[in-house]
Amino acid sequence: MINSSFVWLGLLSVGASLSLVPAAAAQCVVADVSIQAAIHGSRTPAEQVNDVAIDAPNQCTGNTSVSTSRQVQVGGTGEVRQVRQSRHQIQPSSANPDSPAQGPTVAVPVDVQVDVYNPAERLRSR
Repeated sequence: MINSSFVWLGLLSVGASLSLVPAAAAQCVVADVSIQAAIHGSRTPAEQVNDVAIDAPNQCTGNTSVSTSRQVQVGGTGEVRQVRQSRHQIQPSSANPDSPAQGPTVAVPVDVQVDVYNPAERLRSR
């Protein structure tokens, strides 16, 4: 038989231990994914511009910003111009100076640009 006072003391000590564990916090993260693809019959290479700006404080925890985009041009013999502008402005979700996650925002930029000259497009446009 288990002594009920022993169980209560055990639960109280577990509860006291859990209250000493700091709340979880993570670094702020910005992910920006861009795909620009052009498959065309122009001999002039496609102009592909991806302009990304990130505005974040030096110490940031507990927030994220994510952006994804794609620009695809298939066909044609004219010049191709693909321009993307992305702006991220991020603030910490809470001001916790005791947070173990301290430091700058983690930025994950992914910029894929593909330009394929397809001479068969010139035959199709005749």
